[in-house]
Amino acid sequence: MGLTLDELNAITIDYWERTPIDIYFLDNVLLWKLFGSDNLDNQVVDASETVDGGMKIRVILEYAESNSGTYGNTTMIDQAKGDILNAARYRWAGYYSSNTIDLNDKIKNAGDAAMVKLSNAKISNIQKTIRKKMGTDIYASAADDYAFLGLGNLFNTTTSVAYGEIEEQYMADWKANVITTAEAISFKTLQKIRRTPNCGQNETDKPNLYITTDLLKDGFERTLQVQARYRDVDMATAGFENVLFKGHPVVADDRQSAGNLEALNTRHLKLRAHEAYNFTPPVWKANNQQPDVWTADQRFIGQFTCNHRKAQCRHTNLTEPS
Repeated sequence: MGLTLDELNAITIDYWERTPIDIYFLDNVLLWKLFGSDNLDNQVVDASETVDGGMKIRVILEYAESNSGTYGNTTMIDQAKGDILNAARYRWAGYYSSNTIDLNDKIKNAGDAAMVKLSNAKISNIQKTIRKKMGTDIYASAADDYAFLGLGNLFNTTTSVAYGEIEEQYMADWKANVITTAEAISFKTLQKIRRTPNCGQNETDKPNLYITTDLLKDGFERTLQVQARYRDVDMATAGFENVLFKGHPVVADDRQSAGNLEALNTRHLKLRAHEAYNFTPPVWKANNQQPDVWTADQRFIGQFTCNHRKAQCRHTNLTEPS
């Protein structure tokens, strides 16, 4: 067997970056918003949004009005009892991410020879992987009984299909707003999307986050005068390029479907977490029968909930402006 290294390679090591460069994971603007943009380093759901137990997550809704009418000297006041309250109920969803290191990893990835500490890199990867899975599912319809009831469920327009265990056919205001008209994105188009929820004229009744694709976000930006192109500074600081419409960000997300824009009122959307499973810390634990095989995992149990379905709007079939 001949020499496997030439002289230069035998006596010279490579230069290496000690921090791995992430070329796989994508940022997620909706999770960032739901986690709480006031803390850009937030790794868990805020304590005020945690739940300590229960069969399901229940959201109380006021969905009807009391008796009313004109009143005069001979009026007989309607005193019929009327139901005004009900509740949306959301089952628990659960997510995990895990990885393992073994004896070979411990022996070889140690000391000065360890260019990157494998155990630390895998912990970081576990934390990013669980968020990637959650970030993908929050845009979709639930694939199984443990997945988020995502935007695909929220915007399901089949009136006999329940969302939050309520069917639209039995509660008209529990409505999924979806516009399917084929049209180019523009300021006028976003005005139509903004008024579609029809929940009131107060600013808090309107969508405050518009999520679309790069193509459509750029297309909308081109329709604006240069002097009118503003951005949400906090969102931009977090790495999400955006342009404002009516004071609220229009932002792209790589998970968004082509031709779609979601106009969300995040005041009515919550990411709830069980307080005992609010991103459990990943800790290396030894296998009982193989003491040098260590596994770590992170787990989350909670649900993506909505308390005002009609306040949200989706537009499909959008194109770039000509």
